Amino acid sequence: MSAPPSSLPQWRPRTSTQALRAFAASRAWLLAALLLTQALTLAAALWAEGQVQARARRAQAQTNLSQLAQLTALSVQTSLQEAAHMVRLGEANLRAGLLRPDDAAQTLQSFGALLDSVPQLGGVMTAGPDGRFVFARRDGPQGQGRFTRVIEVRPARRVTNRTTDAAGRLLLQSRADEGYDPRTRPWYALARAHPGQVVWTEPYVFASSQAPGVTAAVAGPGGVVVGADVQLQQLVSLLQGLPLPPQGRAFLADPQGRAIAASRAWPGEAGGVPLLSAVADAPLQALLDAQGRPQVSRQVRWITLEGELYAAVVQPVELQPGVQWVVGVYGPAHELMGGPGRRRAWPFVLLVSALSALLAWPLVRRATRPLAELQRQATTDPLTGLPNRASFLAQLDETLRQPPEGALGVAIFDLDGFKAVNDTYGHPAGDEVLHAAGARMLAAARIGDTLGRLGGDEFALIVQAGSAEEVRLRVEGVLDALGRRPVVAAGVAHALSTTAGLAFVLAGTAPTPSLMLARADSALIRGKRREKGRVWVDGEVTMPTLFR
Repeated sequence: MSAPPSSLPQWRPRTSTQALRAFAASRAWLLAALLLTQALTLAAALWAEGQVQARARRAQAQTNLSQLAQLTALSVQTSLQEAAHMVRLGEANLRAGLLRPDDAAQTLQSFGALLDSVPQLGGVMTAGPDGRFVFARRDGPQGQGRFTRVIEVRPARRVTNRTTDAAGRLLLQSRADEGYDPRTRPWYALARAHPGQVVWTEPYVFASSQAPGVTAAVAGPGGVVVGADVQLQQLVSLLQGLPLPPQGRAFLADPQGRAIAASRAWPGEAGGVPLLSAVADAPLQALLDAQGRPQVSRQVRWITLEGELYAAVVQPVELQPGVQWVVGVYGPAHELMGGPGRRRAWPFVLLVSALSALLAWPLVRRATRPLAELQRQATTDPLTGLPNRASFLAQLDETLRQPPEGALGVAIFDLDGFKAVNDTYGHPAGDEVLHAAGARMLAAARIGDTLGRLGGDEFALIVQAGSAEEVRLRVEGVLDALGRRPVVAAGVAHALSTTAGLAFVLAGTAPTPSLMLARADSALIRGKRREKGRVWVDGEVTMPTLFR
């Protein structure tokens, strides 16, 4: 006998935030299960073994050191690939017209968002073949401020340097021209020599900050180069966060033996990008060849110096195909082996469990990637990247459950004449128009507004403001942004107008999301019959004096 319908589980659509939280919880539970299994296995093995024999402890030290080397390589690779990914994203935005080097203000705004969200980046820039240059980097003791440089070349060369604090207040501005030309920099020349490919420079000293670092760059359309700086100090901080023994050291070098970063200061620390042979301590000197380059060895090497036994692993790390650096981890063997008693074995269990967590995390991410994609597909419109209808309704339902502060409105936008684009130029051109329309609306919306695509050429917006008039003005601002300039698709400029229907939550009512959309849709349909290209409020067709 089947269960009554009321007892069946009810599926409710989720907002993008709710889906992200559920996915993060799934990953956390999976990682916790792996860690618990690992910890219990190690504890059982140590309990059964009793007293660890010297040979077994040495073998475990080898495994421990190898894992540290793998973890170091993985951490460096992940950090630097994030910078490469941002460069590739910048190239894609250039191609899509979302990043325009000739619009310095818009470009600096995009760069500021990148620096705020990607801690690995020290600076971001674009440079054109005519010498145009837009650059932003972190500034100040905590890196919360910004230094920007804009070089314009038309109608004449003009340089503008600005320094702002963490709150965006201007501290210093100058137009001093020191003759800087981005086309003479290593990253620009290397990127232009390999168009379409992300390239990495050798470590060098940045011209603007005088700090050592490396740059990832790619040449995009029109020969415009997008680059991202990674300061070596950021890589030092990354290595300092690794679970190393007290006297252990992790280091990063390039194939020529330049000391890029280390988890602890070198005995002979020097400025700039020194050679390993000039700054290394005695254990590392024993790992260098006659030319001062680190000798790669994936197996643990044992070195005895003045009666002290050291263990070391040196292995390559691939930043991308054809670009390799070298990472190494070494330290006194007694710190890696641990003591003979069971009491000193428990810290080792914790260490290996922590290492296992760091090494297992990429596997957990890979294993749950299909789930992440399914959740993204369930909440995101694939064409515009905005919340889809189900996700938008879930967000509207959540918003309606909370007492509104001021006025709360829901608007539906319809692209007038969009059918003609599809019929005349085909659906691919129509898709380009929809993608561009979604991007413009998202850029025009305020922080806190929720924008989604309902389907076809219909978009919806949730706006909460202090008054109904302010809500309407914000909706009109989004509508104006859509029609401010033509949308280029399939090489043709399409001048589109947009009509919107707007419905407000009335005082003392508790409407459902479907009812709010129905009221906004009714206002849209009734209003389009009278006049297109404007915002129509629910009830305004029959009550024209509501907003006069």
